[in-house]
Amino acid sequence: MLLTLVSAVVAAWLVIRPGGGDAPDAAPSPEQSPPPASVSGGAGVDGEFLFNYYDQDGDHSPVTGGLGTEALQVLSPVVVAQWAINDRWALNTSLGLDQITSASTDNIDDDVSSASRVDQRAFTTLELAREFETQTVGVSGGFSNEYDYRSVMTGLRWTRDFNRKNTTLAASGRYFADQVSLYDIDGIDRGSERRHTADLALSVTQLLGRRTVATIDVGWTAQRGFLSTPFHEVIVAPSPDLPVDYRVAERLPDARDRRAVGVRGNHALTDWLVQRGGYRFYTDTFGITAHSIESETHLRLPAANEMWVFPILRFHRQSASRYLVYPGHRRSIPGSSPPTETSVASTAGATAEGGSG
Repeated sequence: MLLTLVSAVVAAWLVIRPGGGDAPDAAPSPEQSPPPASVSGGAGVDGEFLFNYYDQDGDHSPVTGGLGTEALQVLSPVVVAQWAINDRWALNTSLGLDQITSASTDNIDDDVSSASRVDQRAFTTLELAREFETQTVGVSGGFSNEYDYRSVMTGLRWTRDFNRKNTTLAASGRYFADQVSLYDIDGIDRGSERRHTADLALSVTQLLGRRTVATIDVGWTAQRGFLSTPFHEVIVAPSPDLPVDYRVAERLPDARDRRAVGVRGNHALTDWLVQRGGYRFYTDTFGITAHSIESETHLRLPAANEMWVFPILRFHRQSASRYLVYPGHRRSIPGSSPPTETSVASTAGATAEGGSG
C-alpha cells in the first residue's frame, strides 16, 4: 500500500530576553518537539508558535474493515513558552490543539452530520529543569484529552556534558496512564479500559567539527493493558466451510514491546545552508519491522536572519503485523467463532512524504 502524505510547518519566534538572544541553528521539523530552553543565559522568556498541517490519502481504512477511504487532514497549532527563571532554573510549557477531519470516523460516531467528521484533541505539557555545572535534570508532566481517549504523563530527563562539552549523554523516561473509551464499530459506548505505557530513551551526541554534529539514540517502549482500537473492524471468514463473513472488532494482545535505534546528523555547509538527515530502525513484538530515512535542507532567508525555509523528504517501509487480516481473508479456526486476535491496521508497505517549513 502506498499513501500520499504531505506535511508543512510554519514557525515564528518571539524572544523576550535582556540583551537579546541568538537565533536557533534551524527551525524544528514538524515531527520534533522544540528543545528545552537553555537556562544558562540569564532570565527571560522565549515564545514559539508552531502550525502543522498534515494531509493523507489512501483506500484501506481500518475503521471500515480495510475497505474504505483513509483520507485524513490534521490542523495543529501549538504554542511553546520557555521561561528561564534564573541562571539555573527553567520552566518549559506547551499547549496545542489537533483538529482532525476524516470521513471514516463518521462510521463510529452517533452524531453523523456530514460526509466527514471533525474530532479535536487538546494537550499540554509542563517541565521544570535545573542546570548544574555539566548536568541538567528535568521533571515533566502532561495531559491529553479527546472524546474517546484521555492520557496523563509524567517524565524525567537527564543530560550530562563530557569532553569539554563536545560529547553529550542524555537519558529520559516517561510513563503514560491512559483511559480508552470503548466506542465499538456500531458506535455503542461499551465503557472504558486502561492502557499503561513506559518508555526509556538513551542518546549520545558528538561534535565532529565546527560544523558537524551526530547523534545515536536507542529507545524501548513497553505497553500493557487494552491495546486494541475498539472502532477498528475486521471482516473475516472464520473457516473455508463457512462462506458467511464476520464483521468483528479488532482484537490484539494486552502486551507489546517496541524497540528502536537511530542515527542523525547535522552539517552546516555555510552560515545560511544546513543539511540534516537520519535513519531509524524499529521492531516490536507484534512482528513489525520498519526502516525510515529522512532528509531536510534548511536555508536561511537573506532578509531575515532568524527565519529558515526547508524542504522535507521522508521514506518509510515496514512489514505487516502478525495479527493482520485482509478483508474477507479465510482462516482455519475450529468451529464458527471468529479469530481471537485480528487487526487490519499495521499492514506491510511503504510511504513517501514530502513537505516544507
